[in-house]
Amino acid sequence: MARKKIIRTAPDATPRHLWLAGLGLAVIAQRQTAAAAAQAVDRVVRTRRQAVAAVGQAQSTLIETAGEVRGRIEAGAAQLGSTLETRLAPLVARFRPAKAKRVVRRGRKPGSKNVRRTVKKVTAKRARKA
Repeated sequence: MARKKIIRTAPDATPRHLWLAGLGLAVIAQRQTAAAAAQAVDRVVRTRRQAVAAVGQAQSTLIETAGEVRGRIEAGAAQLGSTLETRLAPLVARFRPAKAKRVVRRGRKPGSKNVRRTVKKVTAKRARKA
């Protein structure tokens, strides 16, 4: 006995089917939009954290580098100062004036303390006649 072939025909799309398919599409679109928005917010938060971490790391690196450069500059300045001082010492010694001898002040002679000083006499002022 031969089996009878069952032929299925596609059901006709009714307006109800189209309405339900449209609602399904709207729900799926809404879910995907909410998920995409949440992912975007997560990316923004993650990027902000990474930026803050990068800025902090750059700041610490900059501070460390500035400290090293400062140390090098101070060492170089000290070395330059000592080198300059040693090279200029002979010139300074050559052009330095000889130490001046202390000059004795010429004031009163030591024995003249008891000398009388003349005092001006105060005269009375005369009244003018007008």
